[in-house]
Amino acid sequence: MNISLSPEAASHLDNDLDGRYLRIAFTTGCGGSGYRLSYASDPADGDEVIQFDGVRVALDTMAASRLDGAVIAYDAEEDGYLLDHPDAVTSAWCG
Repeated sequence: MNISLSPEAASHLDNDLDGRYLRIAFTTGCGGSGYRLSYASDPADGDEVIQFDGVRVALDTMAASRLDGAVIAYDAEEDGYLLDHPDAVTSAWCG
């Protein structure tokens, strides 16, 4: 598993998580497939857990198998986190 954390994301997550995990789950919907980032008090059964200097990230089975090479980044304009993935072709959402 080759996932990395940008320095900005690491700094913000260190403050935001407050002992929790950042959980990444594979999702599907009307806009296609994607990933949901959320906070979790514990990893779910079957999650793969990785650590970056105290920042704990839990990935569900599908996310762990598909995110090789991804970078968890922080977007200051949106005040949130995103996944920068080299294999991503497009983004979509439904509303």
